[in-house]
Amino acid sequence: MKQICLVCQNVDCKNRGSEQLMKELEKQVADRKLTNVEVRSYICFGACQDGPNIVLYPEKSWYAGVKMGDLNDILSHLAGGPDVKRLDKIDSSLKELIYQLLDTGVF
Repeated sequence: MKQICLVCQNVDCKNRGSEQLMKELEKQVADRKLTNVEVRSYICFGACQDGPNIVLYPEKSWYAGVKMGDLNDILSHLAGGPDVKRLDKIDSSLKELIYQLLDTGVF
């Protein structure tokens, strides 16, 4: 199953470096030959104060406050490793709302 790595590109996340995170994720996914992973931009997850935000779908893992130093752990997760628990900071009700939107194909 293809994993989609959604990287928020709204103003707050961009101001905190999400564009650079997305470019580096794209590069590393290609370098590691993670053919089952697709990196895509996402307009907003609604957790601006906690950004940059990255959501893995359909797995439904949400990473908040992501920094360049976190990407190796996220990439390891995308390659089949464990979740990055320290980046799972978002309220469960917001997560569920966004996951329901994603389940309807809104991305």
